[in-house]
Amino acid sequence: MENFPVISLENVNGNQRKAILHQIEDACQNWGFFELVNHGIEEELLDRVERVNKEHYRKCMEQRFKDFAATKALEADQVKDMDWETTFFLRHLPESNISDFPDLTHEYRDAMKEFAVK
Repeated sequence: MENFPVISLENVNGNQRKAILHQIEDACQNWGFFELVNHGIEEELLDRVERVNKEHYRKCMEQRFKDFAATKALEADQVKDMDWETTFFLRHLPESNISDFPDLTHEYRDAMKEFAVK
């Protein structure tokens, strides 16, 4: 993990675009994940997106996941440390699927739409 891909978007709209896109492609193919830096998204927005996601999981997704796990005969101690994010997929591009989730709050929708634009 010490060579974890960290990719700077500082010059993504300049003469480094092709190289940066190649780094992203390589990270996707060989790692499956990467960290983006110098992307220009304000820390406040990132914090808000994290907060509304956590609130949504606590309010809506956690119990659904536990109910699902119970139908699969998993014990409660097997699901208490599960990663809830694996149960929810919100897509922004090429088309948003945010309207597929009626239980999202207005604040959640606004934060995610702003995040997608940035």
